Amino acid sequence: MSGPPFSANARKLLRCLLRFYREIGPGATPGLNGLDEEAGLERWELSEAVAVLRAKGLIEYWELQPAVRLTPEGLRAVLRLQEEGGG
Repeated sequence: MSGPPFSANARKLLRCLLRFYREIGPGATPGLNGLDEEAGLERWELSEAVAVLRAKGLIEYWELQPAVRLTPEGLRAVLRLQEEGGG
């Protein structure tokens, strides 16, 4: 990846979702309630990060719960960030 592809808030959310993925598995779908605290974000920062990552196709979003989870592309992106030292 060249340049900073994600904001600091988006990176925080990606790292948080990766922790859920590693602890629970590929089906990990944490609800948004409390996810801001887990990711170290304010509620408005979480909403912004979700919108950006969803638009890029890196997370799936369920409005009913609401909840999010990494897509395969999102998993690859966060793993690349870690390899490059940005994760």
